[in-house]
Parts: sequence; C-alpha cells; structure tokens
Amino acid sequence: MSRIRLRQKQLIVAGAIGGAIVLLLSVGTGYLYISKLQHKYKEHTSKIEQQLALAQKQLNEERSAITVVKENHLAGTILREEDLVTMSVPRAAIPDNAVDDLQKLIGKYPKIDLQKNTLITSPMLYEEGVTPNDLRNQEFKLIQLPFKLSTKDFVDVRIKFPTGQDYIVLSKKKVQDLNNGTIWYQMNEEEILLMSSAIVDAFINDATIYALSYVDPYMQEKAYVNYPPNAKVQELILTDPNIVNVATKYLEKRLREKLEQDIKSMPEDERQKYNSGKSNLNTNPSGSTYYEEGDEGNQGNGENSAQNNPLLDSTETPDFNAGSGSSGQDSAATNSEFKDYNETVPFEG
Repeated sequence: MSRIRLRQKQLIVAGAIGGAIVLLLSVGTGYLYISKLQHKYKEHTSKIEQQLALAQKQLNEERSAITVVKENHLAGTILREEDLVTMSVPRAAIPDNAVDDLQKLIGKYPKIDLQKNTLITSPMLYEEGVTPNDLRNQEFKLIQLPFKLSTKDFVDVRIKFPTGQDYIVLSKKKVQDLNNGTIWYQMNEEEILLMSSAIVDAFINDATIYALSYVDPYMQEKAYVNYPPNAKVQELILTDPNIVNVATKYLEKRLREKLEQDIKSMPEDERQKYNSGKSNLNTNPSGSTYYEEGDEGNQGNGENSAQNNPLLDSTETPDFNAGSGSSGQDSAATNSEFKDYNETVPFEG
C-alpha cells in the first residue's frame, strides 16, 4: 500500500515538473514572439516617422510666399498696401503669371471682383498710367444719359444725326461723378476740342449727343473714336469761340425741354414724386439758378435777349458749307451773326 502511494507521489511530482517545463517553454516562446513583434512594430513606426518627416520637409521646401488680397476687393478699385497680405502656399498651386511682388500690385486696379485670399495674376490687373499734363475735369449737362448710370461706370459718348448717322466722340470715359443729370469726365485737350466740335455740330444739324454704358468695362476694349470733326465747324470755333457756349446752352435747354415733356406724360403718382424733389434740379453744382416756367420776373433782360437771339429763334440753319472763295464777306457775316450772343442765353428749365 505504501509503495502505491509512493509511486503516485512520484508520478504527481514528475507531472508537475513536466507541466512546469512546458509552461516555461510556452512563456519563453511567447516572450520571444512578442519581443519580435514589438521590434518589428518599432521598426515600422520609425520608418513611417522618417517618411512623414521627409514628406513634410519636401512640402516645406516646395511652398512659396505669394501676395493675396486681405479682404474682398471690388473691380476698378485701386490696390493699396493695406489691402494686400503675404501667405505661404504650395508651389504647385502657383500659376506662372502670378504676381508675387507686393510693389508690383500697389497702385494697380483689378478687372474683376477679388474674394478674400485670392491669388492675383497679371491678366487680372490694369493701370491707368501717368496722369497727362493736359488732363482736366469737365462737366456736361447736355448729354442724354442712361437711366441706370452710376459713378465709376464707363461710357461711350456718341452723336446721332437726323440722317441716322451715328459716331463715337469719346470712348470709354469713366464717370467721375454724377448729379441730377450733370456728369463729370476727365478729358485731355484733344477730347475737349473734339467734344466742342460735336456740340456745335449737334447745335447746327439738330443732332443728339448721348452716352452708352459698357457691360463689362474692365474686360471689354475701348471703342474706336470715329467721329469726323467738321472742317467748317472747326473754322467757326476758331473764328468765334463763343459759339461753343451758345451751342452748349441751347443743347442744355433742348434736353431740359424734352425732360419736361417726358414728365408731363408721366402718371400722376410718378409726377408727384418728381415734384417733391424738383427743387434739387433748380440749382446747378456751381450755384447758378435755373429758371422755370412762370418765373419771368426773375429772368430780367435775359429772357428778352434769348427771344431776340437769332440762333435760337431762327428757323433757318446758317450755311457753314459755303465755298472757301467767299471767306471775306461770308466770314464777316457769320461772325456778326454769332458774336456776343453767348452772354444773353440763360438756361431755361
């Protein structure tokens, strides 16, 4: 009996030792396997970190500083230093015609509206150039203007004759200011003389001077000026420069009469809206009063002189196309007909 128990004990001990050995082998094998996995993971992680570092380095090396607009910027508005900011962008995203120099952008004008952080390219810009010495501000009240015209718009000033012929006198002029039918342009000497010729031409031939606005002025090219100045008109202007003032006043008066006729044909509610603001039309920007119907007492001798003015009352058109051989007496007659009348023509509303 004791031998059996001894043998059982020996078997138990041997089994325990075998189990312990197997357990140790399993733990050792597991440890080695896990260690190997950890080593591979560390190697893989290190490799990925190196690749990320290299990619970030390459990305940083391929970025460039570029100038963009700081906030939304309207087309035709000058770019100033405070409107621009420099930021870093990927080099691959920068087009070849991008303007990366801040100084090349200051003082330029965008052709289109620019959104915040917009990268600016050369075709987006234009510049007005150096201001010429003969540039002047000129105002007109005799031009028929588009109803929806506003400042900063661009227009062509045209002249239309009763024969149907239509010519461009001024091309792509920017509206500097606009107030109650009076418009301001910046014009050089050549444009001023050309416009003077057109005014006298319109006066003599009952033509109409009007303006047409551009649809997309910053993208459209300016029209070609094709108005041919009349040689006789130019000669008349040189002979008596006062004729330009007379013609201007007459065209202003004619345009005002047309306005009054249009107002009379307006519905009653629209006419009341006009009458409420009519006082604003009685005074021009320089402070001179425009008389209306029924104000005869305030006009003094001006109205009588206007009634006696052969330029306004005569139904016949002076002949400025006479031959050059009659430049003696005809020129004197022409001068006497136009001379000294410009001071006696008030602007009647």
